[in-house]
Amino acid sequence: MPAPLSPMTPPSLSCPSCGCVLDEVLVVNPAGELIGCEDCAENLGLAGGILTLEEWNATATVEEILNNYPLQDWHISKPVTTATQRPCAHYWEVVAGNKRYFLKRFHDWYPVDSIHYTHSILAHLFEEGLPVPRVIADKRGTNYCEGADSVWALYAARDGHQASENDWMWGRPKAAEMLATLHAALETCTPEGSSFQPWNAWSLETVDRVLESWQSAVELPDDLLGFVRDRLATRYFGDLYPQLPKQVVHGDFTQANVLWRGESSSATISGVLDFERAHDDTVLFDFAWGLGDRRPPLLRATVAAYHRGRPLSAIEREALPEAMLLGLVMGIDMQMNYYHDLQQVRRLAHDLAMTVRDLESLRKAVALKAPGGY
Repeated sequence: MPAPLSPMTPPSLSCPSCGCVLDEVLVVNPAGELIGCEDCAENLGLAGGILTLEEWNATATVEEILNNYPLQDWHISKPVTTATQRPCAHYWEVVAGNKRYFLKRFHDWYPVDSIHYTHSILAHLFEEGLPVPRVIADKRGTNYCEGADSVWALYAARDGHQASENDWMWGRPKAAEMLATLHAALETCTPEGSSFQPWNAWSLETVDRVLESWQSAVELPDDLLGFVRDRLATRYFGDLYPQLPKQVVHGDFTQANVLWRGESSSATISGVLDFERAHDDTVLFDFAWGLGDRRPPLLRATVAAYHRGRPLSAIEREALPEAMLLGLVMGIDMQMNYYHDLQQVRRLAHDLAMTVRDLESLRKAVALKAPGGY
């Protein structure tokens, strides 16, 4: 028989900012991550949704969902909070015997057809030997189940920890090697279902729409935004993007979705998570979104590491600096209109200005030096 929630009484949840115990309601961002109490969320300027503590734990609902799976003597709890991982409303840790799993509740706006798409990618990569979560079938043999007006899925957990900001910066060459291996395996992947349309490849029309929506919220001079828009219109989408090969990409290959085993220079990657934003695009999307760096030496080392696993063509190298501009525009838009985090908006806006300043230095840093070189 299934075991009850362990521990019987969920541990107290505290606001990350002021430390007060959240005993009634709490605020989460659109990704379901805990922001904190209502006062701190307002003071930080972070918009989010309100959940009761009962909705956060959802103990009875989770137990009902797990009865659909062939697990014995399971115990459930919220994942342990770490320095790099916020508590999240949509995940639960499940332990059955000596095996560990994660139960995920999909957002109501994420279509079932896109769950099929994501799960077929995971199945392909798992068969290729990549360190991705394995989807667990329920008692009916399907890879998701429904309950409480939501869709749920269970995954075998990957062991490891997220990198700190500093470790991620210096670990980017290793992350690039993994990304290259991932892209090489995805070249032969033909997913079932369809990707989630709002997270598909960006176009110039998308850029124009988001730049218009920013209005005066971004503290950037109009001439800078005008330069970025024109550069993307003529150089990237006009000249280069049509020539770039397209395939399935991860869509969110960032610090939060890469797990590591070991410490610092000896650490190795033990897991790549969260493929919900996978879609067809150029591989530069993943590189620019998660690994692009405006410091030429680090960018050169990261590109060299990627190239050893999946050689970059001359046209891909030529397009990478402009892809990084697009990645920063995308990051600013997500922080502004999805997370409503103006502090991150200002940080990314500064990075955008510095990347424009150093654009040609970055192009030289990633150029192919000689035949047979990196």
